[in-house]
This record gives sequence, C-alpha cells and structure tokens, in this order.
Amino acid sequence: MLTNKKAQALTYDFFIATAIFFVILTIAMGYWYYSMLQTQEIGEKNRASNEMLSASEIWFKEGYPKYWNASNIMEIGMNNDKKINRTKMEMLPQVGYSKIISLLNLGIDNVQFTLYNISNNVIFQFPSGVDLSSAKNIYQIERIGILDDKPVRIMTIIWD
Repeated sequence: MLTNKKAQALTYDFFIATAIFFVILTIAMGYWYYSMLQTQEIGEKNRASNEMLSASEIWFKEGYPKYWNASNIMEIGMNNDKKINRTKMEMLPQVGYSKIISLLNLGIDNVQFTLYNISNNVIFQFPSGVDLSSAKNIYQIERIGILDDKPVRIMTIIWD
C-alpha cells in the first residue's frame, strides 16, 4: 500500500533560515558599501595630497623659460639660483589666475599661495581675498623657502 506523503516547503524552519540569510546579506552589503566609501575617501585624499605637493613645487623650480614673463611662460616656476625670484612672484597677478591654474594642471581644484616672513606677517598672497567658507575640502601644506636672502614660510592651500 502506497501512502501519499506531501512535503511541506513552507515551514517555520524555512522562514527562520530565510530571515537569517537576509540579515547576513544585509550586513555584508552594508560592510561592502562602507568599505567602498572609505576607499573613495582615501583615493580623494591621495589625489589632493599629490596635487597640493605639485602646486607647492612651483616655489622650488625655475620654470620654462628660465626667466619667463607674463607673455612667454610655458611652465611655471618661481625659483632662480635656489631662491625665490621676487620679480616672478610679483608677476603672478599679471599672468592671471586662470593661466596659473591651467599651468599647474590641478583639474577641479583651486589654489592660493601665501608667503609669510619670519615675523609671521603676510608678504605676498595670490590670489588675495579668497573666501573659503563654501569650500568642500580644504588641504594645505607649509614649506620653507628663501626670498631676498631671508627665510619665508610658503603656505599652499587647495580646495574644491
């Protein structure tokens, strides 16, 4: 004699196992999303650090041509004979902000350079009067250079 036995697919065990599966899946997806955000943030910080170092390097290289002016500049550099060239520094406003940004190849970032003397007074700022209150991310680096045979502190700020 054959008995007809039907299996029950939808039991409490099935629902509990399904619930546990979805809880584990949700936790795994949340962890994956968090890891992706962290990776993007680290990548953005690395990109900004590289751009900041690149922008601050203009104070330590000569540029091209060696003694450029506002009309013939091809590569920006503020240094001659291992010192900051005051003439080049004072020529930055004549070159113009948009030209400087294109020569620096910063992409979406903006830049500001500020030089301080040993008494911590501002002796040069380009561009001046920048409002950073609406900036999303601000990065800065300070370096030391020589201007007129005296040490100066060079602050380079980039933001997006």
